[in-house]
Amino acid sequence: MSGVDFKISVTEARRAHAEHLAGWSLRAIARRHHQHWGYASPGSALEGLRGALRTLGLPVRGRIEQTVRESLVHGNSRRAARIPGHPDHARHLAHRRALRAAKRRRTP
Repeated sequence: MSGVDFKISVTEARRAHAEHLAGWSLRAIARRHHQHWGYASPGSALEGLRGALRTLGLPVRGRIEQTVRESLVHGNSRRAARIPGHPDHARHLAHRRALRAAKRRRTP
């Protein structure tokens, strides 16, 4: 690696990258592994992980891309899908109806 020795080995960085590609955020990966990697906090492990991935040239999702991905997983949608005429508008309406029905079933 270039001038800086990371506490994360190349194998661990590649394994963390595979977890990232599987959908985990870098922050969640760092939170899970920071003690194993020898970092004092999840924040320092996150910066070490980012540096290791950057040094290895492995691509990571950007902050905005991750936010959009999480929003879509939890039932929110992009604004464009809310506009009538958008290709995803019908899917958006069906999803919102399903969420409302599930909420009605949960509340007594």
